[in-house]
Amino acid sequence: MIFTVTQQNESLENILKSMHIPKKEMHWLRMSKVITINGEQKQLRDLVSQGDVVHLPDFSQDSNYIKSNETVNVMYEDDYLAVVLKPHNKKTHPNDDETNTLMNDAANTISSAYLEPVHRLDYDTKGLLILAKNSYVKKMLDYMIEHHEIIREYTVYVSSIGRLKIGKIELPIKQAKSRNHQEVNRRGKHAVTNVISIRDNKVTVQLETGRTHQIRVHLSYLGAPIIGDKIYGGTNNDTLRLYASRVQFNHPVTEKIINVEI
Repeated sequence: MIFTVTQQNESLENILKSMHIPKKEMHWLRMSKVITINGEQKQLRDLVSQGDVVHLPDFSQDSNYIKSNETVNVMYEDDYLAVVLKPHNKKTHPNDDETNTLMNDAANTISSAYLEPVHRLDYDTKGLLILAKNSYVKKMLDYMIEHHEIIREYTVYVSSIGRLKIGKIELPIKQAKSRNHQEVNRRGKHAVTNVISIRDNKVTVQLETGRTHQIRVHLSYLGAPIIGDKIYGGTNNDTLRLYASRVQFNHPVTEKIINVEI
């Protein structure tokens, strides 16, 4: 990974720690003989200054997605990451030798040996998905997801408002007896959905956690099933009216604010 330093008179090690490079990668870097700063071989303890160009060795293996014959709509891309638009009725990630998922299409569209999703969307959900283009950035974005530093906003259209109101929905979710069905259950995993706005049957929510079917389960439990959600009681419609409509975050390398919406 190559990046330009924005701090002044700090050790490279401290800068990488502030970027949330994990301990395992930090250990590899301490042993590395191929770190360069402005083209000169350096070590983690060496000081760097604003404007210095750092080149870190890449310890990751290339991704091995089989390229499809389809392309994906790229909404944002730079040297480190991409934001793409996943269509309805398409899996995010393949099993075994599948070639018809979003990641197969992304491998056919984006020129990067390493390409991995930072989060996932349900098969029948359309919307924005963040992809990392190297393993360092993947770990940084994983940290940001875990610590709620990435805004993931969804637009949904509901059959009725029910007991839904603006504010935090904090209800644990557990897999039900049916394999493809989740339910609110006090023995379930912690799940938080924030309702940002309600306008007629259009609802905007933000995720703090990312449990399977989380938005669908929470809204259905409160009497506001999503239109087209045949699993959780929504009115019959060929399309699930659930859209991952916005992502916003501070870029883990450039620190630029990235805001992408549909």
